[in-house]
Amino acid sequence: MTHFIRFTTVTAVILALFSGSALGQETETPSNAAESLANLAIADLAAWKNKSARKILRKGKAKYGSTPEFQTAWALLEIQEGADDNQKKVDKGIKSLTQMTKKKSVDAVATYYHGEVLYQQSKREEAHAAWQTAAEHAAVLVAADPKDATAQFYLGASLVRTKEFGTARKALRKAKRGEFDPAMVHHQVGLSYLFSEEWEKARREFDKGLEIDPRYAPMYYWRGMAWDKIGRKDNMLIDLDQYVKLAPNAPDAGKARALLSAGGR
Repeated sequence: MTHFIRFTTVTAVILALFSGSALGQETETPSNAAESLANLAIADLAAWKNKSARKILRKGKAKYGSTPEFQTAWALLEIQEGADDNQKKVDKGIKSLTQMTKKKSVDAVATYYHGEVLYQQSKREEAHAAWQTAAEHAAVLVAADPKDATAQFYLGASLVRTKEFGTARKALRKAKRGEFDPAMVHHQVGLSYLFSEEWEKARREFDKGLEIDPRYAPMYYWRGMAWDKIGRKDNMLIDLDQYVKLAPNAPDAGKARALLSAGGR
């Protein structure tokens, strides 16, 4: 039932964006509206739901296509769609995303995802530097407006990657109270526990996130890792199988297939 509520909420926000009112506001600046649209698309991209993200972005391209928020989301879409065996598209997306990190003096979103891309390329030091910068940018935005749920989320997500887990969880809880996408929040909180080797707490957070959105592919991978540490390889294999089915070209899909082939050994 919770994932139906999330779907109807997303639909309502899309309609509001194109009728001149979003998130309960009578009017919204172009920048805020572009951020709202980009957040919706990025929530789908984080779950590896590329088709849904493309649909959202195509609806907003004419109106918001020139904004940094839109271009960041579009770059992420190209990177993920290109994973289907189109390296030119991946390279184009990475180039655009890199440009977005320089386009706005205080932008945590593009910088955070730039860190993710660098990490996937095994550029660990550069990724860590990007996440540190994203955290600094988000902290500036949070200081200016503590109710900025997007800034709180990216502050928390960046701090998860720099292993400042307690502070990260505080920011993520504030993001959730500010009605930032709850599945994304539970995913990040789950990662904070997983990376600090609190396996059962991680598993419970992923459970909560998947109750909200049972098609959030990466959470199956990470919950599988938690199950493995808990000693439940049977559940790990179930989750990894679901992950591969939902996101066959995601960054960790190869690792998941290898573990499935080996029976979890």
